[in-house]
Amino acid sequence: MVMSVELLEATRMVERLRVAELRSLLSSMGKNNKGLKKELLQRATELLQKECGPELLSAIHRLYELRQSATINTRRSQAFAVTPASEVIAMPTADYLSEPGVVMDNLVPEVQMIKLPFYHTLETIVAPVPLVPSCGLTLQTSYITFCLTSSQWAQIKNSQESNSDLKSVQVVLRICYTESIGVEDDQYPPKIDVFVNGYYCLIQVRYSSLKDGVEPSRPCCPINLTRLLRKNSENSVSVTWGNYGKRYSAAVYLVRVFSSTELLEELQNRAVASKEQCRLKICEKLCCDPENEIATTGLQVSLICPLAKTRMSVPCRAQPCAHLQCFDAEFYLQMNERKPTWTCPVCHKPAAFETLQIDSLLSSILQSTEDAVKEIEYLSNGSWRAVREERESSKTLDPSLLNLNSHAVLLEDVVDLTQCSTDDDDDQW
Repeated sequence: MVMSVELLEATRMVERLRVAELRSLLSSMGKNNKGLKKELLQRATELLQKECGPELLSAIHRLYELRQSATINTRRSQAFAVTPASEVIAMPTADYLSEPGVVMDNLVPEVQMIKLPFYHTLETIVAPVPLVPSCGLTLQTSYITFCLTSSQWAQIKNSQESNSDLKSVQVVLRICYTESIGVEDDQYPPKIDVFVNGYYCLIQVRYSSLKDGVEPSRPCCPINLTRLLRKNSENSVSVTWGNYGKRYSAAVYLVRVFSSTELLEELQNRAVASKEQCRLKICEKLCCDPENEIATTGLQVSLICPLAKTRMSVPCRAQPCAHLQCFDAEFYLQMNERKPTWTCPVCHKPAAFETLQIDSLLSSILQSTEDAVKEIEYLSNGSWRAVREERESSKTLDPSLLNLNSHAVLLEDVVDLTQCSTDDDDDQW
């Protein structure tokens, strides 16, 4: 048991962590790390109260020490460092160019932006640099200047001349928090406006409230600058943003934009779980626990996608997910193309594109059953049966489909995966 004093000290440390540290802490403990800071803090506090142990305490102390170290470095830089003009993207506005003694903080940690499945980075045009407030006003303006190479222009032109618009090459602006550790999601600052070479650049933003200081709601997608760029001269991007105490960084990338159709093709080519892998997962679920007198002799799986509410065509699930229930990969990718959340609809845990796997065994079952069949049950004798709505008639198929050792068994206990999951419901879809 952890002493109450130690628990109180750990709770105090957790309350002082920033968003990136809270995400890192929850992720390291296998918990959902998505959401606002208030939600992350509540989740971390509950974890500390319910599952406090040496591993968790060690992680909290390590993150807290990193936070303290970053704070000390920031204060030192504010006191002594003057940012060289060549390393800063923020500049004083015209009204403040004559003001002497403007101190800018350039001592910021290396920013790592999260990889986006629909945007494959080809080149980094401007690496992440801080948006630094240059005066006491709330509304700030920061500048980025760059020139595109002939090679970069050629890639853009070739994609525009292509008959298909599925693989578009773009120059995009990405903005995120400037944090000491972790990988950052895209996040626009409050009151954001972007101008490229003096022309307004359209941004799709949504605000949950009209109060001052409120950031645009996530997801915040990369901002396409391509159509406003100049080929043979320097390009200037100005970012107007509200300074309410938070620190942001911006970067410019040359990216190839992929569609949900292309990601589905990529998934089908590289991430298909073999039938043998699927069988092993089923066996693990049906394995009898020596301490449990009731044997699990069946596992029910729905053939209906929990998202689309229609019969699945490409069943998949994330590798970290413990459940057998799948969802339709095509619909899942289409949904995340419109609004990227990358959350499993079954257990509500993170289900990033890189972790998705197609269930080849369930795919073969879908192909061999009639459309009227909406649910199947895996049996411990190595077969499966179609579960009718009336649950009276059943169809037991050839055990060779699963290629498991067949043995007679009585159905004593059936686990219905459409009603429950072995994962913790940390969040809602």
